[in-house]
Amino acid sequence: MKESDIHLGERLHLCASFVREGTRLCDVGTDHAYLPIWLALHNRIISALACDVREGPLSTAKSNISRFHLQKLITPRLSDGLRAVQSQEVEDIVIAGMGGDLIARIVTETPWLYHPEKLLILQPMTKPSHLRAAMAGRGFTLLQEEAVYDEHRVYTVMKYRYLPRECKETDSVQIYTGALTGKNAAEREYLLRQSHYLQQKLFGLLRGGDSPQTKVLVDALQKIEDMCL
Repeated sequence: MKESDIHLGERLHLCASFVREGTRLCDVGTDHAYLPIWLALHNRIISALACDVREGPLSTAKSNISRFHLQKLITPRLSDGLRAVQSQEVEDIVIAGMGGDLIARIVTETPWLYHPEKLLILQPMTKPSHLRAAMAGRGFTLLQEEAVYDEHRVYTVMKYRYLPRECKETDSVQIYTGALTGKNAAEREYLLRQSHYLQQKLFGLLRGGDSPQTKVLVDALQKIEDMCL
């Protein structure tokens, strides 16, 4: 296997771009360990834990790490979320390719993440609004968010840090729009798909009678329309 064989795809490339240079990384749900391998080969990290809850993917990760002779830099580890990881081992944590509810569970059950030195890079496959609400409700500030196309789908990647003093009262509209601005085609498509979801949700609420959530959804739809014009 050569360096050229490591194909991250645009989704993981975006995750990689959020990782700080010279950091100690933890890749949760590492699968083939392509993300930490790519970062190590590009001298972006000083060490990494490649964690997975399943023995099969972890075995593949071990083989890939060995093929690139990166055993001294990348340590594969069987772990359910971050349960087998200690705070002093890592600084940047990537949790990608999972549902937003599962990512929220992993974060909220890990006390040592509640520290401003830890950087969280999160890429939900589903329920992004659930994830944003959970993070904001626990004092995590959304520092950056971008969307990207990958294999005819569009994904969003979020960067968080625990900053409770700077974490303002949750903006209900931002729960649905995140920190996206509609600056490119991927972000506009992501927001338009979110708009379709919100329209369906709003229709359901209106059929059941007025709700305090109605205004939030209307405001979110208006914000998306303004960004995507």
